[in-house]
Amino acid sequence: MSEEINPTVAQFDGLRSRYDTLNGKAALSDLSSKVGEITRDISSLPASIGKARGRGYVFAAYLEHKAEVLAQQWNDVRGQIETMIVDDGTRLRHEVERLRHRIDAGANLRGTPAALQSQLPDLERGIDVAESLRKDAESRIEGLYQTLATDTAQTIQQLNTINWYLDQRDEASFDFLAEEKTYLAAKAEWVEKGKSKDDPDGILFLTDQRLIFEQKETTGKKLGLFGGKKTQEVEWAIPLNQVESVEAENKGFWGGKDMLNFRLGSGAPYSLITVEVKGGVKSKFWAAQIDRMIKGETGDERAIQPDPEMIEAIRSAPTECFSCGGTLPQLVASQRQMECPYCGAVVRV
Repeated sequence: MSEEINPTVAQFDGLRSRYDTLNGKAALSDLSSKVGEITRDISSLPASIGKARGRGYVFAAYLEHKAEVLAQQWNDVRGQIETMIVDDGTRLRHEVERLRHRIDAGANLRGTPAALQSQLPDLERGIDVAESLRKDAESRIEGLYQTLATDTAQTIQQLNTINWYLDQRDEASFDFLAEEKTYLAAKAEWVEKGKSKDDPDGILFLTDQRLIFEQKETTGKKLGLFGGKKTQEVEWAIPLNQVESVEAENKGFWGGKDMLNFRLGSGAPYSLITVEVKGGVKSKFWAAQIDRMIKGETGDERAIQPDPEMIEAIRSAPTECFSCGGTLPQLVASQRQMECPYCGAVVRV
């Protein structure tokens, strides 16, 4: 049978537990660690951006400037934060040291609860004051870096997303066209009318020249769990000049399915295509970006501009097929080749 603890002793033990927690945080070491983390993250941004550029991602031109601004803002405030951590930590440790003497005195009185009781009000007030000092210091210091920390974390996430695009591109089962640059990629499902049970899952790519859906999944699994084989192949690739319109739509329970409805023009393999984008991707965002890419409104997002000779080649591209004389589709963005919708001849510029 366990020994019953006197209420006064239990109250003292609770105060001592609060003191132990306070003592462990008195140096504000968590804030020092956060400062080190932010410093490392901001310092690593230029190399991470350079790596993405080296892998061929030419968009998101804001990244370099954003990294420079973050570094400058952090240089402006870091010294002030480190000084505050030292000064506030010193004051807090002094308070904790005074409390330690009261804790030691109380520990010696645990055997005489009546005498211990008289010590508890002052001890509790002292701990309340020290805890308030700690919380106030943390709040003031966090207020100086919180926005920077949030913006840095957002930039890192943007780079992680870009590298995921590039990973999908590098793993693709098909070859990209000359000078074709990946802009976006997303997990997706091609919703074929009347074939919902076997609708292929894969990756939807938006480049500066095409929309491409590549099936990329394990098919033929028994009971949805066992066996099967990996299937990876292009289902369709649509030049952007064949996309007449794209409409975002939310379907399913509570609108949880983000759908893209494409209306395609002459020469496309289908007149209508519906794709569900997955993984938290929003169809409205994708529809807007596809529309911007088609209209040539993403040029200012390029950190690496197209070769001037390529631009001139596009401007002077032929409008008639060399084989059958049919009218060729208009080139989009940095597109370097097109297929005649009548005879299938490929014209390169």
